[in-house]
Amino acid sequence: MKKSILFLLLFIFQFSFAQLTENDVKFWVGTGSKKAYLIADFNDSDNPTSYVWGYRFDDANLTMEDLINAIDAADSKVTAEVPSGFLYSFDYNHHTPNTDDYWSTWSGTSSNNMTTNNGVNNDPLVDGKWYGLSYGYGFTPVTTLGPPSTPVPAYNSAWFNSSQIINWIGTGSNKSVVVIDFNTNNSNGNADSFAFGIQYNGTITAEQALQLIDSQVSEFNYTSAASQISALSLNNFSGNATGNHSWKLYKGKDLSSWRGQTNLSQIQLVNNDWFGLSFGTRIPFTPNVTNITLSVSDAVKQNFKIYPNPASNFVIIETQDTIKDINIYSISGQKVINTQNKKINIQSLQSGIYFVEIKTEKSVTTHKIIKK
Repeated sequence: MKKSILFLLLFIFQFSFAQLTENDVKFWVGTGSKKAYLIADFNDSDNPTSYVWGYRFDDANLTMEDLINAIDAADSKVTAEVPSGFLYSFDYNHHTPNTDDYWSTWSGTSSNNMTTNNGVNNDPLVDGKWYGLSYGYGFTPVTTLGPPSTPVPAYNSAWFNSSQIINWIGTGSNKSVVVIDFNTNNSNGNADSFAFGIQYNGTITAEQALQLIDSQVSEFNYTSAASQISALSLNNFSGNATGNHSWKLYKGKDLSSWRGQTNLSQIQLVNNDWFGLSFGTRIPFTPNVTNITLSVSDAVKQNFKIYPNPASNFVIIETQDTIKDINIYSISGQKVINTQNKKINIQSLQSGIYFVEIKTEKSVTTHKIIKK
């Protein structure tokens, strides 16, 4: 009996420390020595549905309404209406609840210990206090009255944009960003998260986007099965799906608007779409683009001669290195030819630009060819 009680107490103790804390908050607004936190739970069908922001202040006469208005002013993706102290609406990116029900408001001593309060204009801001918005008073069949669920940190869309990417993979008029987050941090506390820019025409699937990167970045490797990522590695980072550890899929328009996806093959990307992968619970965080090698040196490429180029029927590869494998990819990243022959028949390919990946015992290089 004593052992059972001890195990129960240990479980309760561990669970109490599993809650979201101040250290998890990423998007901070305002200045001052005091801190407050706002959680907004949209209770919709998207994943994630609940987000948290932090607020710093010094003024002793602020209320929850001031907290909401400060976040609304600082985050371009938030639109809040608080007429006469009543929270009428709170929208964030694609989360736009209808007006058939109302927001309930909450506050408490921690992220998972909140009770309903007297409204946003009657609850004073207290240092260290948590405040919550939860869509639903139960006036419609699909909503219920309840405190906000455990949130994810809100991100600022201005923290990263496509203009920060120098090297782009592929060619075409459309551009997308692929963010890969290994859910770990380096010694400086920065996320081990990396971004690639891809170019293409028309639309591209998430699988094709990864194939395009795989065709040109020798440090990048991945495998997929049943429309899920089973393993992915980049430089010294890797993530192999096993047990509760898996790669989560996301799609968005910027760093703040990730929406969870379930099927790799069903993710379609068009111009300015973002595709995200995260190995764990963290939604893809601010990426690093400076440590990624997107191409090998010209000196290595000079070991190969590919001709004729453009070509109509055959492409010939000349090199002193021993060839292990040759892959030809379309501009969308789809593998169209696999061979070990130095003379490659390309008559079946449609006219356009292709990428030839040559794997030898010494290197992996990618070269562009044109099929006439």
